[in-house]
Amino acid sequence: MDKLQVLELLEATQQFEKKLNLALMYSGLRIPQFRVMVFLEKSGNITVSDLSRYMNVTRATMSVLVNQLLSAGIVKNKANSRDKRSFYVVLTESGLRRLELAKKEVKLVEDRISTTFDTETVAALNKFSRALLSKG
Repeated sequence: MDKLQVLELLEATQQFEKKLNLALMYSGLRIPQFRVMVFLEKSGNITVSDLSRYMNVTRATMSVLVNQLLSAGIVKNKANSRDKRSFYVVLTESGLRRLELAKKEVKLVEDRISTTFDTETVAALNKFSRALLSKG
């Protein structure tokens, strides 16, 4: 049985991340910002604490990231009617437009990489990714 070449996998992942970062530059975003925006688009209203749990980062790290997005006009605060001490983070119209641009750029990278592999390999890589993510 073959063993997983962890260092080669890490290097391949880093190469993919470089390509993704380059693509996101056109929309003025970085990968963590893009991930937060994708999640916000799906979830609607969410607190910074909930975002930090989803992204698996500290609340302080998420606060810095959200403050960057606030300063850029990508997100805005929305009052939390159930808890006056907290607020929700939501995408602005400008944020939605930038997210759409970023998604198009990411899709180009996905398409380019996907066409270099056969269908079975792409399916195996997707299955592998999901398995790793579910193991946490």
